[in-house]
Amino acid sequence: MRCTETTGILEDYQPIICLVSPLWPLSSMYRTSLFRTRYFYRGHSFARSKLRRKPAKRYVINPDSDKGSSSANIPDASIVASVNNVQQMSVDPENGQFLGTKNDKSLVKTKPPRLTHDLARVLYQPLTLHQLQDSRTGVYNFEPELEMIAPDMLEPKDDGELPFITPHKDETLHRMAKISKSEYVSSTSSMTSSLSQLHFLLSGFRPLNAVDLPLSRRFPDKHLTYTQGAKLPASFILRKLDDKVTSIDSDKSLDREIVLSILGHSLEEFLTDRAQSQPESYHYSQVDSFLLRSQLDAYDSKLPGTGVFDLKTRAVAAIRHDLSFVESNNNYTGYEIDRVFGEFESLEREFFELVRSTLLKYSLQARIGKMDGIFVAYHNIARMFGFQYLPLEDLDFIIHSCYDSKFNFALSSKNHDLRSIYGDQVFFTQQQRDARKVASAVADKEFKISIHLFKNILMHVKNLLNSKGIKNWQKCKIMMQTVTSKDTNGSKSLRSVEKPVLKVVAVPLPDDYEDKPLLTKDMDNNAISQQLAHIREENQQLLENLGDSIVGFQIKVSHEYRESQKKELKIPGFARPSQKVLTPESCDYVIAKLNQDYYRNFKNFKYPSFFHPKDLAGWKVRTQIYNINSTEQLKSLYGTFLNQKLHVLEEQSVIISTNRSSNKEVSRRISDLMAEDFGGKVEKKDGQELSALKSRLRAYAKKGETRRKLRDRLCSPKVKITWDSQDMD
Repeated sequence: MRCTETTGILEDYQPIICLVSPLWPLSSMYRTSLFRTRYFYRGHSFARSKLRRKPAKRYVINPDSDKGSSSANIPDASIVASVNNVQQMSVDPENGQFLGTKNDKSLVKTKPPRLTHDLARVLYQPLTLHQLQDSRTGVYNFEPELEMIAPDMLEPKDDGELPFITPHKDETLHRMAKISKSEYVSSTSSMTSSLSQLHFLLSGFRPLNAVDLPLSRRFPDKHLTYTQGAKLPASFILRKLDDKVTSIDSDKSLDREIVLSILGHSLEEFLTDRAQSQPESYHYSQVDSFLLRSQLDAYDSKLPGTGVFDLKTRAVAAIRHDLSFVESNNNYTGYEIDRVFGEFESLEREFFELVRSTLLKYSLQARIGKMDGIFVAYHNIARMFGFQYLPLEDLDFIIHSCYDSKFNFALSSKNHDLRSIYGDQVFFTQQQRDARKVASAVADKEFKISIHLFKNILMHVKNLLNSKGIKNWQKCKIMMQTVTSKDTNGSKSLRSVEKPVLKVVAVPLPDDYEDKPLLTKDMDNNAISQQLAHIREENQQLLENLGDSIVGFQIKVSHEYRESQKKELKIPGFARPSQKVLTPESCDYVIAKLNQDYYRNFKNFKYPSFFHPKDLAGWKVRTQIYNINSTEQLKSLYGTFLNQKLHVLEEQSVIISTNRSSNKEVSRRISDLMAEDFGGKVEKKDGQELSALKSRLRAYAKKGETRRKLRDRLCSPKVKITWDSQDMD
């Protein structure tokens, strides 16, 4: 592969040079200095300005050069990109014109519906867990009509489909992309899985910060990790809509239809004043080469910014962890939320699991749609139990504010120096680090870097396919996942550290390929297992037929920092020699302290961390792409991703029944107890046995069912409960 100039050949440059610097047909204001990128050629770096010293010359990839060569001929790519000038531009759906970067209520022309049933006050008490009904007194904190969920809410609409249009079928999105010269179109739900993997890569799997959350001592109160489900591989499909526009759709073939999807949309209508004839409201934004569509659920004029927020319905743990069992039980579970705090049956439990599993996707959806936050309603399909509002700035703080001991040492040193120089009053009013503003600044810039990196990933995939002579593909499946690997960090020391690595594999698909979700309704375990086996066979057949076309690579990143806050630090008057407060030596010492580089050991920071929001301007990410040239290794990587997805799909679909009275179950429990007491080996459960968590949740469900029956009896005016001595026996 080579880069061809209009007047000659420029050989051996890395392909990414051409890929990351397109001449966008947009306004000069928007395309000027989008990325300040340095490129690498045979060990030497140079700025893009040197490549474009003569504006009349354009460097493009020559599609005919080295035709049919393997991906081994495509060199690894390296870029250092800063995205300080990248903007998220809102786009008018009527004419495709840019509305600018503003974030106010004028952006939303078709206002979404408003909350009903007095729920709006939840919006003004962020993070607070609100119970619908107080279990001690029976008093409702909101309108009682909210409690019961009508059975018809579980039924699909008349047309049998959810009111969601996949990006490749959205004609409005395609039309707007052509007007705005966007290369890719997608929706928030189709993008968040991929952007989550890029967050793990860029943040180094930064833990979640739960210090200021409404969680009791029953749960960890410092740093939380993501669940395995949150870290599952992203799988999506590229579809060429025309010569210039490509859609990005989530891969439905590794998913299944669930009742919660239907119920979620019904509850959104139930909780708002949406009229039947009211059209859906969307926000369209362009970031880099992407035009992204966000569906807007609800609106409140008192909220800042656009006033728009997302509405999410969250099923209780007994449903999420045991979905197939609940579905087989007529969508019923006795598990209820009975309190605010507690290890189980509490709003706290549900929020704790939400933070570890889906909070990252919620934050990405809110940022793409320029929303103020997320409104969450907790339920068990039959009843509603509580509500919570999560502003975007709080999501940013939870996700992006953790730092390690090395940064903490640097921060403590800086704080000590500034307090000693300026005094407490000036320090706490002007110089103290604002962790929330820093977290939001990190979230915003990381999002733009992720988008930019995602574009380069897609371009590199296309480049590798072109190198194999595969240019006429119409569909392509891409799977990607960030994992950790041992890295010596380039030092001579034998000590290695865990570093994030993003692994990507892509395979072109037949033109008639359709990604249909798994259907499990009214099917027994054998039928479900047969479908899962069929999905595995289809993918194996796909690799056999198109295995020579598979491409892939892995990506590593490193970070660069530069302190920008120094411009805000003023030399105090007493440090000026003319004031004669300090000796000349002391004045020099103060100035040296104020100019000290506290980022000097930034390479030792485990996660990207910053002292001040303005320091984000100096954050650059070096991206190194390493091609995987072994076809067998790529097939194995594809199989690894597939197995992870199918394992979760099987857990969600296959029903494991409870047989508490079986001799085998009783014997196993006693054997395990004896093994624990006498140092024996505890028998490991196989995949067809009930896990400890599912067993406990089912037990709590039975407990909740009994409690509900008693409560209903006590609340019934027709039933009179009397107690005597016999009742107590």
